[in-house]
Amino acid sequence: MCLAAFGIAGAQDIYISSTSLPRYVKASTNYQVKLEVKNNGPGYCASFGVRWRLDGGSWTTTQTINIQAPGLGTGGYYMPVTHNTNLNTTVGPHTLEINVVLANDPSQANNTVSIPFTALSNWADKVVLLEARTETWCPQCPSSNTVTNSLMTNPDFAVVKFHLSDALDDCPECITYYNQYGITFTPAGMIEMGEYGGYTINYNHGQWESAMTARAAGVSPVNLTMTSSLNQATRLLTVTLNATFTYALTGPFNLNVYVAEDNVPGPQSSAPSNYIHNKVMRAMLGGASGTGGVIPNTPVVGTTYSHTYSWTVPSTYDMNDLKLVGLVEHKPTTFNNRYTLNAVTSAASGVGIDELALGDERLEAYPNPFSDQLNVRVADYTGNASINLISTDGCVVFQDNIVLNDRNISTVDLSKATIAPGLYVLRIDTPEGSASQRLVRTH
Repeated sequence: MCLAAFGIAGAQDIYISSTSLPRYVKASTNYQVKLEVKNNGPGYCASFGVRWRLDGGSWTTTQTINIQAPGLGTGGYYMPVTHNTNLNTTVGPHTLEINVVLANDPSQANNTVSIPFTALSNWADKVVLLEARTETWCPQCPSSNTVTNSLMTNPDFAVVKFHLSDALDDCPECITYYNQYGITFTPAGMIEMGEYGGYTINYNHGQWESAMTARAAGVSPVNLTMTSSLNQATRLLTVTLNATFTYALTGPFNLNVYVAEDNVPGPQSSAPSNYIHNKVMRAMLGGASGTGGVIPNTPVVGTTYSHTYSWTVPSTYDMNDLKLVGLVEHKPTTFNNRYTLNAVTSAASGVGIDELALGDERLEAYPNPFSDQLNVRVADYTGNASINLISTDGCVVFQDNIVLNDRNISTVDLSKATIAPGLYVLRIDTPEGSASQRLVRTH
């Protein structure tokens, strides 16, 4: 029963505020049915029941939820519920209905939610996209930045940040894109473009991780791969995005590649000095609307659809800190009726090779600062390599080919090269990948 402040309330409005079933799941696999229940009052609710059914079949046994006194109140409070019967179904599209049961509930219209989803027998791993809005004047953004920095370390997540009206808003198409959502507050977060699983655009950054984790429990009907090439001398970035469907569904579909930059210094209200911004959006290579027409409206399962983008990196951006997010979106009708099917992340690197991460311990280069000689070694690699020493304006000031031995240090003679004092990037390219390290030339 539900209790009012001074007695028994005869009419309580209990409703389901959200659920977290992924849009695509694995067939013949157990999934928990989770929901959040709220009370629209008046007074407190002491107990209610929850049940679900699949494709209009029989309801599961009603699970009774008893709430510790004084009960579930109004004012934004919610009760998280996990039903004790798992969902497990066959390949194809389905509809899950979840129902909250309460006697004398005057508003039955909000007691049931219907969730369309598809079970797959052949799938790709899912990467969940978070598009965050942040500004330097945002008082809550330091704490949300802590959350997003944690999310960035998870390979199942892709995180980018849009600056719309501050010193870092150097991406006109990013501003055009994000303003279509009509958001007037920061910090703001959109998961899977705000539509995946009914996720509501919101500022509750403390809930972003749990919402993304729930969606990462699903899978994707499209596999994405991405290769890139960044010419340090010309600053030309070339990115190829490849999409291969594992399940037949109807489009239309758009592709896009986001370019973001890490380690960007800048001011921030309510934050200490030396504040650093990460994943700052610098470009949307497919523009604000993405690239249509590459993937047909009825893609063939197993066929790869590819598109290549080219972009010259402005001199104000650090090429060594550029990160890429490729994505394919399902866009059946309007801007707000769409979602991200899948995403893929990488650093801006050489075509077809696995990049050794910047600062990775596999690369050893010393002394630093250096003068006329460098000692280098790449752990666990023996073979041919090329060495490039690149200035901060992208000019290659020294280039040579050497043979590396992972058990010995290789010496690079710079005595005959004309290298001015200053900051440089040492980049070593091998058939297995590339590694970079920042160095200083003293004299």
